[in-house]
Amino acid sequence: MAEPTARSGPPIRRRRWLRWVLIALAILVVLPGIAVAVLVATFDPEALKPRIEAAAEQATGRKLTLGGPIRLKPSLVPTVTLDDVSLANMPGGSRPQMVTVRRVDIELALLPLLSRRVELQRLVLQAPDILLETDAQGHPNWSFGQPAQPAAPAAPAQPSEGGRSFGIDLGQVGITDGRITYRDGQTGQSRSLAIQRFQARTQGSDGALRLDGALALDQLPFTVQGQVGSIARLTGAGGAGPWPLDLTIASEGAKLAVQGSIAEPQQRKGWQFAVTAQVPDLTRFARVVPDVPLLPLHNLDLATKLADSGGGLPRISDLRLTVGESDLSLLRPGLRLTSLTATMPAMDQPLALQAEAVEGNTPLRLAGTLGAPALLLPGAAHQPWPLDLTAQVANATASAKGSVADPRALTGVDLAVSLRVPEVQALAPLAGMSLPPVKNLALDTRVAERGKGFEAGAFLRGLKLTSSAGDAAGDLTYVIGQRQGMTGQLASQRLDLDALRPPAAPGAPAAQPAPAVRDHRMIPDIPLPLEALRIIDSNLRWTVAELVAGGMTMRDAQLAVVIENGKARLDPFAATLPGGRLTLRGAADVTITPPTVQFAARSEGLDLAPLLAATKFPDRITGKLDLDADLRGQGRDLRAVAGSLFGHLGIAVVNGKLDARLLQAIPSQLRDVLLPQGTAGRDIALRCLALRANAESGMARIQALLLDTAIGKVAGQGGINLKDESLALRLVPDMQLGPARVQAPVHVGGTLAAPQPGISPEAAVAGGLGAFLSLQNTPDRTLQGLAQALGGGGGALPDCASQLAIARGGRAGPVPAAQAAPAPAQGAQQQAPAVRGVPKELQAPAQDLLRGLFGRGR
Repeated sequence: MAEPTARSGPPIRRRRWLRWVLIALAILVVLPGIAVAVLVATFDPEALKPRIEAAAEQATGRKLTLGGPIRLKPSLVPTVTLDDVSLANMPGGSRPQMVTVRRVDIELALLPLLSRRVELQRLVLQAPDILLETDAQGHPNWSFGQPAQPAAPAAPAQPSEGGRSFGIDLGQVGITDGRITYRDGQTGQSRSLAIQRFQARTQGSDGALRLDGALALDQLPFTVQGQVGSIARLTGAGGAGPWPLDLTIASEGAKLAVQGSIAEPQQRKGWQFAVTAQVPDLTRFARVVPDVPLLPLHNLDLATKLADSGGGLPRISDLRLTVGESDLSLLRPGLRLTSLTATMPAMDQPLALQAEAVEGNTPLRLAGTLGAPALLLPGAAHQPWPLDLTAQVANATASAKGSVADPRALTGVDLAVSLRVPEVQALAPLAGMSLPPVKNLALDTRVAERGKGFEAGAFLRGLKLTSSAGDAAGDLTYVIGQRQGMTGQLASQRLDLDALRPPAAPGAPAAQPAPAVRDHRMIPDIPLPLEALRIIDSNLRWTVAELVAGGMTMRDAQLAVVIENGKARLDPFAATLPGGRLTLRGAADVTITPPTVQFAARSEGLDLAPLLAATKFPDRITGKLDLDADLRGQGRDLRAVAGSLFGHLGIAVVNGKLDARLLQAIPSQLRDVLLPQGTAGRDIALRCLALRANAESGMARIQALLLDTAIGKVAGQGGINLKDESLALRLVPDMQLGPARVQAPVHVGGTLAAPQPGISPEAAVAGGLGAFLSLQNTPDRTLQGLAQALGGGGGALPDCASQLAIARGGRAGPVPAAQAAPAPAQGAQQQAPAVRGVPKELQAPAQDLLRGLFGRGR
């Protein structure tokens, strides 16, 4: 009996071990199935709804609503499905729900729970809609209230298995048809991120996540692809080592690639990335930065490295940015950027710039360096920020070199600025206008700020300018404030204003004649540029040793202009002109209504010929001019000022000539009689011209008026109403007509635009009697008295000396030599013509003279 038992022992034991193994395997396989079956048979998902909603509200302070049923799909990896999930928004939010999800699918592995690990093999969110917003006070809705504290348990719970926490593993996350919206409650602006699809899948043994998504930011579509480190490492539950990141974002043909790692992902410290970007058209991204005007730049290529600086802005190194050819005509017509390159080795190294552009056919270049960007960061050490830039425009070169003591506040600016322009006209295409033919222009100055960040203007010290048109040197201050302007002093050895006048465009049509006066007024209603005084404050003094204007050379010119608080004062402009010195003064005040304007002028012995040439007036009169004017008025245009004029005007001219063309209206036969023998067609000698008019409230009254020429005299009196330009003048010509002398008072009415001269019958008879008496050796006293009683003939007109003194305001001045008395006429030698009352030979010439001078018909 023993032998069989001994022989069967080992096989029985082997079968017994095999059975236990099979039983164990069956338990390992069947028991989870039984567990799942029991769980499915006994699990009531609807019973968990209140507990889940209560737990969420306890954690967030917001109500969680599970609007649909909770379904469980049995398997070794069961799937839990939640429909119509929503989380309430903060009180006063723009909508009731902060989060809504149409459906949530969760695949949860059961076996890892035995080792206290939660393994979510798949999490899918369908149509999630998340609203992130702030209220009017800036409080965010993602800041949840304090969670509700549950009632304290009767006895503290015992920690399970040493208090070990659950680990979380995530296999795959998917999102479809989602949306994340951010709304600013203070500005009312919102941004939206649409998620067409997004998937994160665990890949490899290290748990790295592979990302792939299609999204749209404010309707700008883009894709995201790449790989990041594991969730466990990101949350600190995984091992040590840097958390890697390798992402590529593409949109509208542009691509952004980021490669690098984060040494301490939980603390977001120790990160470093290499960033590259290619952007074909920058303006395509304008919709995502609506508040930032994007330049129309093309073919941008960026490469740089970013690293954690320990706080604040990142540390940038190995920066290189290039921009390709770009049409910038929106900034300036015809402007096209050819290329731009910016490089920077490190934040504490200078930034180098180089750019080329074209405007029309004009090349533009910019090159130089800017100081280290690190000096611009908050907390950086205070040290000068260098700057060295050079710009070339056509044949011109401009440069700025120096430093800024405090670049963050933009104070302590010290820049040497220079400009070199061999030929100014070469810049005409850029200026869009004709420029003067100035050559070899050179400008040097030092620029400093006036007030922090140039907020109050700039100082231009040691300014020196030279050119073919003249020079200038001095110190200027550009003032920015409530009103802008320029203050300072300049001195010039020579300044040619004619050389600063641009030439006429080739082939330009001849200037059209001035249109006829339509409102029958001579004084135009030209607006005066007085409103500029409200926005300008200036104080400028300028001396010019030699000033050229209108072909006339002036010496020792002085200019002093002060504009302050709406008041302007020119005091003075003075210059030595050929033959004398001219002094002008002026003032204006726009602080009162209507504005006031004042003008004063004084000169002694000015030569009229070059003066009229400089002012482009016809040189119909020459001589030595004394000018004495002091006028003031009120109004916003020239006509209004004239209509309110106060002051005086005095003009005195001696030893000059009148252009014979002034007598073209007189018949040629009469001109031959009027002009001395052999002088017909030549200039008429002018002994003196004297005028003195006093104005009050726009009424100008003639105090003195005398014109004394080789063919006679004209004296006058009366006034001009400058409000309506009406005339009330009485002119008394005293003309030598061959052997006879004629006086006939002429009354001038009408207006400045349409004067109406007239001779009364009495004056005509008086003139005829005077002419007849001038032929008699012994004039008849009775006829003389009759002529004087009728208003003409026989009365001597004032002489030059007395009238010139009045015109000059009592000041002494040159007077013409006394005229010798004419020799008495010899009766036997006179060819006395027959007359009716007066000689016939004198009647026609006299009437023709009056008709030619004053437009009077028969």
